[in-house]
Amino acid sequence: MRWAIRRRELVQRLLGGNAEVKEELKRLPPALVADTFVELIRLVRGEDRDRFVSQAGEFGVPRQLARQVRRGSARERLLAAHALAQFEDEESVAALKDAIGDSNAKVRLAAALSLAEGGNAGNIQELVRDLRLGSDEGSTLAVTFFQSAAAGGVEDVKSLILAPETNAGVRMAAIEALVASGDYSVVPVISDLALNAPHGAPELPRYLRALGLIGHPAARPAVIDGLSSQVFAVRAAAAEAAGRIGLAAAADRLVELLDDEEWWVRFRAAEALLKLGADGVERVRRAAREGSPRARSAASSMLAENKVPE
Repeated sequence: MRWAIRRRELVQRLLGGNAEVKEELKRLPPALVADTFVELIRLVRGEDRDRFVSQAGEFGVPRQLARQVRRGSARERLLAAHALAQFEDEESVAALKDAIGDSNAKVRLAAALSLAEGGNAGNIQELVRDLRLGSDEGSTLAVTFFQSAAAGGVEDVKSLILAPETNAGVRMAAIEALVASGDYSVVPVISDLALNAPHGAPELPRYLRALGLIGHPAARPAVIDGLSSQVFAVRAAAAEAAGRIGLAAAADRLVELLDDEEWWVRFRAAEALLKLGADGVERVRRAAREGSPRARSAASSMLAENKVPE
């Protein structure tokens, strides 16, 4: 607590342009000085940020962080790996590259993220291999890493997604990052993965949801195929994607899915139809009047939920 209070005090004095604090910093523990400048740099932008980054270099902050990322506790290494993103000197980059081999997965990923933010990620596939990401890796940090990597080259991330040796968790984290970027060129990549995946593959519904989030009509073949899957999770994800994309060509199949044996599929189909405009709304109304008992129930419930009169 005392450390945090002291750090905040130093930050405020530096922000206020207090000249005496610089002399005081020379007598303080290097770790406290580093902590102070890291917080300070995060608070400012533009020329002020550049000035404080330069001052941090004068006080040996990058060197202290490099030492910390190599020899500190797991928490200290993690914080240092994040903080080194603020510095682009050779020693900082070298320390981050060393941290890719850290025993702690979070430290490795934080180091990779800092390298990517500084444009120093290098070969993405090699970096991911060195990170030793597990098959269940889908953390926010992993997605953020791929977003930063994509900023320096979307094609590298696409290649990683398509590489046969890329595990499912890493592939989905990379896909999620590209979806967030709004780059439509990723649609054919995800569509091919969806079309070539076995219908029982656990990643297939996630591919279809990703295509729905992008919302580009080029996903039509994969979505139409998913609507006829024998796996209810795939049918539901495909129905959701059809609605998001506005696939009028899927309307007939969506009407059929209003009578699906699975409630969740019926719900998604009705929801999708309402997103297809006047024709879709009329189809739901007709199902509410003339459909099978299951179809009538699904259609009526969706109309009532969206306050659309039957």
